[in-house]
Amino acid sequence: MRNGEKNKKRLSANARWGIALVVELIIIVVMVVAYGNNWLNEKYSLLNVNDYDEAELDINEDANSDMKGYTNIALFGIDARDSSLGAGNRSDSIMIASINNDTKEVKIISVYRDTILEIQKDNPSTAKINGAYAYGGPLMAIKTLNANLDLSITEYVTVNWEGLTRAIDKLGGVYVNVEENELSTLNQALAEQIATNGIYSDGVFETGYIRLNGAQATAYARIRSTGQGDITRTERQREVLSSMVAQMKKSDLSTINAMIDEIFPYISTSVTKDEMLQLAASMMSYELSEESLGFPISYSFYDGGNAKGSCIAPNNLEENVKALHRFLFATEEYEPTENVKRISDELISETGANGGRVLLPGEEEAVDDNSTDTVDGTTDLE
Repeated sequence: MRNGEKNKKRLSANARWGIALVVELIIIVVMVVAYGNNWLNEKYSLLNVNDYDEAELDINEDANSDMKGYTNIALFGIDARDSSLGAGNRSDSIMIASINNDTKEVKIISVYRDTILEIQKDNPSTAKINGAYAYGGPLMAIKTLNANLDLSITEYVTVNWEGLTRAIDKLGGVYVNVEENELSTLNQALAEQIATNGIYSDGVFETGYIRLNGAQATAYARIRSTGQGDITRTERQREVLSSMVAQMKKSDLSTINAMIDEIFPYISTSVTKDEMLQLAASMMSYELSEESLGFPISYSFYDGGNAKGSCIAPNNLEENVKALHRFLFATEEYEPTENVKRISDELISETGANGGRVLLPGEEEAVDDNSTDTVDGTTDLE
């Protein structure tokens, strides 16, 4: 099976994990209906609200005009060793939820944390995308996503691993499929977490479809030394979050309320209370797309040496961005901005990763004997 076909199968099977990625908003909708505005005031005060001027995001007005009908929200899971939620922490998980404001369809993409892109520092330079959050917190991370992908993200939600652990425990655990080759790394990550946050847990010694508590499930979602590294880790994260959704659906309001009290102090967001209420007004009409996507769609593995380590290099960022905009906004002939073209050329020069038209899963294109279908262009660069 081709790599592109494998990715399509994995992403489709886990598509509904996206609801869990905006779980904070969904929970708020449920509870607002039950308790009203006074309850929201009380719970909103538990969040770490980051209010900034959208002008600081340097959104390129020349980017895809079709985006004007969408709301794009960045979702970060950070590798914090303490209770901090800002700069200094790398974003282990990077996702974007794109909401069609007319149809209410929600599409989700994951951006692989090891993807080499241009970080939007005072003096922009290439590095793994997860470093953007570490250098400048959510603001720099959003600016980097917007600059490299021609997006118009203005809002974000961040949660750290302790918050995830506590939320899962309040739900009574989650069910995932643990494989034999994952046990050692899972237990190593678990031991590190216990030493860091003091939340004790027994180790995991069984395999198969089993129930994990919060600490165990968080450790499982952090494994990246088996399979395809970061690619496979995002699959585990989807599996955990999908199971969280299943547990939430079976939970009563008292359980959900207790989970909110546990997780909200570990969440940072720029979404205001009024914006949450506006989203809540239409939330029951939202429909999650059956397909999610990993970015870059076509990529190579690139050794960046001591400074950058093992990276995921887009096989032509410009072509990947075109495919991304077809997926999110149905823009068939999108022409990336000059800034994206410049970054793309610089990445090709640095990494050697290049390619032609990038196909989305399910797309077909006639090719001749001398051309390459880049949907499965996952290679190792020398």
